[in-house]
Order: sequence, then C-alpha cells, then structure tokens
Amino acid sequence: MLFLSDDRNTRILRAHICALIIVLLFGTIIVRLWFLQMVKGDNLLKAAEANRVKVVHIRAPRGSILDNRGRVIATSTPRFTVMAIPSELKENKKAMDLLSSILEMTPEEILFEAHKTQIREGLPTCIAMDVSLDKVARIGERRMDLPNVSVELTQVRNYPDGRLYAHIMGSIGEVSKETYEKFAGTDKPYRLGDYVGKAGLESQYEDLLRGSDGGKRVEVNAAGRVVRTLGEKKSVPGATLTLTVDRDLQKTAVKALGGQVGSVVALNPKTGAVLAMANSPSYDPNLFVKRINSKDWNAIINNKHHPLQNRAVNNVYPPGSTFKPVMCIAGLKNNLCAAATTVACPGFFKYGRRFGCWSTHGGGVDMNRAIAESCDVWFYKLGLKLGIDRIAATGREFGLGKATGIDLPGENRYKDKHVGTMPTSKWKRDRFKKAENRRWNPGDTINCSIGQGFVETSPLQMALVAAACGTGGKVYRPYLVDEIRNPETGKLIKRTIPKMNSKVSASKAHFDTLKRAMRRTVVSGRGTGKVADVPGVYVCAKTGSAETRGAAHGWFICFAAPDENSDADIAVACIIEHGKHGGEAAGPVCKAILDTYYERNKKTETETEE
Repeated sequence: MLFLSDDRNTRILRAHICALIIVLLFGTIIVRLWFLQMVKGDNLLKAAEANRVKVVHIRAPRGSILDNRGRVIATSTPRFTVMAIPSELKENKKAMDLLSSILEMTPEEILFEAHKTQIREGLPTCIAMDVSLDKVARIGERRMDLPNVSVELTQVRNYPDGRLYAHIMGSIGEVSKETYEKFAGTDKPYRLGDYVGKAGLESQYEDLLRGSDGGKRVEVNAAGRVVRTLGEKKSVPGATLTLTVDRDLQKTAVKALGGQVGSVVALNPKTGAVLAMANSPSYDPNLFVKRINSKDWNAIINNKHHPLQNRAVNNVYPPGSTFKPVMCIAGLKNNLCAAATTVACPGFFKYGRRFGCWSTHGGGVDMNRAIAESCDVWFYKLGLKLGIDRIAATGREFGLGKATGIDLPGENRYKDKHVGTMPTSKWKRDRFKKAENRRWNPGDTINCSIGQGFVETSPLQMALVAAACGTGGKVYRPYLVDEIRNPETGKLIKRTIPKMNSKVSASKAHFDTLKRAMRRTVVSGRGTGKVADVPGVYVCAKTGSAETRGAAHGWFICFAAPDENSDADIAVACIIEHGKHGGEAAGPVCKAILDTYYERNKKTETETEE
C-alpha cells in the first residue's frame, strides 16, 4: 500500500509541474504579444508598411540646351541604372556571381565601378549605367537572389553633335562626396548616382539645369509586384537654355580649324553675344556621361595638345601684330600720330641694339601701310613716343589684361581677376625681385608695341578688340546664354541684357581712321589679309605672327559691316598655334566664318522678301 501511495503522489507532482510549464509558456506568449502590440506596435506597423509600400524615386530630366535657332545641343533621355551596396555584394558570392553573369561584368569590374563613386560605406552606389531592358528584366526575375540590388530609371545626358560644342557645353560627372554632403539637408539635395556639371555651361548653370526630383509611393504584393499607386510627386525638369551660338557658324568654325591646333571666336560686336567658339583639338562630352573608360581617358590626357583646354577663354598668347590697332588708337587719342605720319623702314630699327622688322618696307610708310603691310618700325617709334603706361591704359580700355566676364567657369581663376598681361612700369616693379630686373626699359616698350614682350592675351579678348574697332570703341561683356525658360510652360525666366564692360576713350574720327587702315589689310595689293575679302561686304582685318618657342603663332582678327559707315555685324579672332603667318594659317578660318555668316543672312533676306 505504501508503494501505491508514493506512485500516486509522483504522478500528481508531475501533473502539477506540466501544468506550471504550460501556464508559464502561455504567460510568456501573452506577455510577448502584449509587448509586441503595446510597446513595439508602432515600430512593427511601420516595418510592415515599409515592406508593403515602396517609394520609387524619379529623377528629373536635366534641362535642354538649344542653339540660337532652337536646335538641340544637349538633352536628356531616360535610361536604366543598376544600384548596389558593394560590401554586401562582396560578402554574398552567390549574388555577386549572378549579377556578374547578368551584367556581363567581372566581380572585379563591378567592385571597381562601385568604389569609384561610393560616397560612404554601406550606401548604395551605381555599378552600371544605360542597362538594356533585357538585363533589367533578368534582374527583376531574380530579385530574391539579389538582395539590395535595385534598378532605377535615370536621365542620361546626350550631346547629339558630339565634340562640336565640347568646350562650350563642358562635361558632367557623378556627384562628388563634397558636393553630396554640401547639399545634404537642403531643399534640393543630391542623391547617390546623380550627375552634376563639371565644366562649361553644364557647371555654370548647374542649379537651373538640374531640376527637382519626384517620386511615387506604391503598394506591392508578396512577390514584389506593384498593386497600386498610393501617391505621386511629379519631377520638374531643369530649365531650357537657349544660346547665342549658331550651329551653322559653329560647324563652319570646327571644320575650318580642321586638324590645326588653335581656337576661333566669333561675336556680335553690338551685344557681345558669342556666335561661335571652337577649339582644336577637342573631345566628345558623351564619353563622360557613362563614366569614361581608361582607354578613352588616357587618349585624352596623354594628347600633347591638351584637348580639354578651352584655348579661346583660358589660354593666353603674345598677340603679335594684332595688337597694332590698339597702338594706333593710343597714338591717335594722345595726339602722337595721325594717318599721315610716315617713317622709313630699312627692315630694322636701331635703339641700342637692332630691333628687326619682318620685311623692308622702304620710305613713306604711313598708318595705312603700317597696318596693311604690318610694318614693325612704324610701331616701334610710336611706342617710344607713347611710353608703356599710356599704351597699357588704352589696352585695358579694350579689355586686355582682365577677365571678360563670359558666363563660363574658370576665367576668373586668379584673385585679382587678371587674364593675360597688359604690363605697366609698376607691374614690372611688383613682379621682379632683383633691382636690375624691376626697371622698365625702352626696349621693353619697343617689344610690347608690336604685341611681344610681356603682353599676353586670350583669343576671346582679341575678338573683343576686333569688335571694339568695328563699333567705335564699345567693349561688351561676351555671353553664351541668351535666355532661360521654364520647359513646361515656356515662360521666360531670364533674358541676358547686353552689358558694356568699357568704352575706349577715343573719338569716332579716330576709329574711322583705324577702320580705313584695317580695310587696306584686306584690299590693298600688299595687304597681309587679302584672304578675308568677301564681295559686297566691308571687311577690315589685322594679321599677326607672334614669336614664341618654335614656329610663330599665326593670328588673324577682323570685323565686317555692310558698308564703310555702318557698325560691324560680326567680329572674329583666330589663333593657330605655330601656324607661322596669320594670313595663311588663321585667315582662312575667319574667311570661312564670314562666308557662312553672310551667305546665311542673304538666304534669310531672300526668304523674307518672298
């Protein structure tokens, strides 16, 4: 009986223990459910909502850029981009191998592309651009095997004419870490993978061109497919820029430069509007849109002629004899010369030592001959009469030695905003340390009087000199963007108003005297610029050969008007590096632009009459 009692007690104890365990388990479940609902309820609801609701980012199209007749120079087209987190791909070999197979890239190439633009560890970055629809579909089919890999619809820049406008357009590239962090928290932050202007107009007008991104909130099912759209914010395209540049003139300029190394600028002298600006060699800005590959990049940076340089704006050279029109105005306004002032040119000028002239012009060389035949001796003597400080004062009125103010980045790269050099006696004292080098000598003036020595100018500055000669001394700020409009409504946001930088303090009579002399360059028998003659058009010009290491640079500046009494319609300046003679190397480039300009205008007039 004792054994039966013990066995019964044991069973009761076990039943109590089981009951207690069951009570504890249910209690734990109840407490956990209470915790999840009452304490973590809001967070879990948000997490569930996040899994059910996705936000699809929609990048805004970058603003279009048009020429002065509305023809497209730059536009944006929608393309697919693949984003991923590099560290997670690296740890997930299966996902990496699958993605490599789909994108037809090696794992090393994927990681290389990702790390090139990754701003911060753990954030997604672009690993492939302009991905085909077939590859996008394959990624979608295998999305469960590709965690944290996403496909975004982005806007890819396109330049239909390739290198034609390269140095005007500039280039774009993926946003840098510095720019990304600078705009974080603003009303227009950048996202990973965004492209920004890096040079040219793309950089200068970045804020207007980039637009405002939009997005959609969509509900998805367990398979990740969109069930419905819950809300949408439309993206706002960037502004449309209409340029002053004419595509026909630009094509002519590029073709005329050909394989020569140099640049050319054509302006409207009455406003400063840039009609054409070309540099050679050039590059295709489309290469930078999809992350330029090493082969193309090396071809650019290893080119000894530096195709990335905007020679027209940022490079400076001795202007050579194209500086002589500035000298004429300086002499005329200071009453130190006249059209009839004559000198004898034996082929050199002796002042302590011999200063050579490129030819022997004989006796009776007046201003007309001095300009038309480019007699150095005439200007050597005028330079000594004027002195460097009066020469420099007139040069600066023409805009030499300082930034023009064109709407391109990089021109004002110095603190004092100088571009090139228009030297003075003080300039030399400040520049050199040794006492014997600080004194301004008459020989310095002689050299500067023919655009040599310390004088340096950019092709854009010389185009402004030509323009001022053709408009009675008006020097306008050059500009590329004529107007900016809202792309959706067409409403005008801003129109550029021509602004005069300076006015040369010389009379109309002085400029008329100079115009007649520059006209002789084109029409006289011994004129050095006969190549620029256009029938029925009053073309005035000045050639130049600027001495430098190796062969001289060839310069040509000109302006053209309907007749002798009218202000100029167009002004052009061209330099061919080491082209020797300006009339032979640079002159044909300017002539081609003048021909296109007046043929097109003649055609327009005929169409209007009809």
